[in-house]
Amino acid sequence: MDLFLFGTLLHLPLLEVVSGDADVRDKVRFAVRKGFRVSRVSGQVFPMMHEDADAVAEGIIVEGLSDDAVARLDYYEKAFGYDRVGFVVLDAHEQPRHVTCYVGEQGRWTPAEPWDREGWIAALGEVTTMTAREAMALYGEVPAPVMGGRYPQMMARAASRQRAAREAAGRGMGRADVQLIEARKAYSGFFTVEELDVAFRRFDGTMSDPVNRVVFVGVDCSIVLPYDPVRDRVMVVEQFRPGAYLRGDPNPWTVEPIAGRIDPGEGPEEAARREASEEAGVDLRDLHCVSAAYPSPGTTTEHFFVYVGLCDLPDGSAGAGGLPSEAEDIRSHVMDWAEFDAGLNAGRFNLLPLLVAGHWLARNRDRLRAPTA
Repeated sequence: MDLFLFGTLLHLPLLEVVSGDADVRDKVRFAVRKGFRVSRVSGQVFPMMHEDADAVAEGIIVEGLSDDAVARLDYYEKAFGYDRVGFVVLDAHEQPRHVTCYVGEQGRWTPAEPWDREGWIAALGEVTTMTAREAMALYGEVPAPVMGGRYPQMMARAASRQRAAREAAGRGMGRADVQLIEARKAYSGFFTVEELDVAFRRFDGTMSDPVNRVVFVGVDCSIVLPYDPVRDRVMVVEQFRPGAYLRGDPNPWTVEPIAGRIDPGEGPEEAARREASEEAGVDLRDLHCVSAAYPSPGTTTEHFFVYVGLCDLPDGSAGAGGLPSEAEDIRSHVMDWAEFDAGLNAGRFNLLPLLVAGHWLARNRDRLRAPTA
């Protein structure tokens, strides 16, 4: 039976990756389902199809897919709670066609405004296709629900790669001076660890012998130190960190700036504002970029966008925060500048992004406190 698609899989590069069919573009035909509308799911970026007597849901019929291609599509869609159901659509000649279609559980979602397919493709089509390559590598290895649970982190990794690819190249040697011999996933879960065999151009112009390297594949993060220039105080947060625990630190609760991953379709400044609200209930005004840099590029892909964010920190601003859905248990502290500065100079803080933001603030504090005309 033919397959009717109405959502993100209308983006043909994504359909090609998920189906594994290099010729799938030649197998699609326009079709509609009358009496139904395609709308964005409330609170999400993907669409749903729902009844609307005055509407027409546009989509495509995909003909002649192999059993393996259908199985791959089933795997991808089941990861997000979709199953195939059968109904009738009209093809381009308004002839009825019996099809199956991926539809979510009835009553699970609420429709919002009509879905903007072209807007979604422009904003998220490329990064979703990149994510699908990693997701479909798990086909046949892990169950679909497990893949679905990992998907948001996979998408954040893809967005990080996309963001890096768009950065302007610097002087000197570049990616063309690296020969990738083989890449292997040493571990794949919420995070991934990749093992690489590479050769790279040496400074004398020759290529190195093959070397083996292991890299933790993280995501781009926004980090912000809230600062109240009127009251002259900063906010920091404290939470349990398993890295400090595994190192053997007797106090694995670290004092930090506010931080979090940059979600797909989100810019670093947007992420900084969102995280400040989620973790500490703080509304930021001006954001001042301190740096955009790697913390340790020899071992991790993580990239940090560090900011100082101006805000109001009245008495009573500190408290508990974080998202329970992400098992976050975060306590915030408001510190007068004199106390925070003394801690900087005494080496009381042990997190590098906090030191970077704090010392930048020390150099620029007078300017930030100066009254504006």
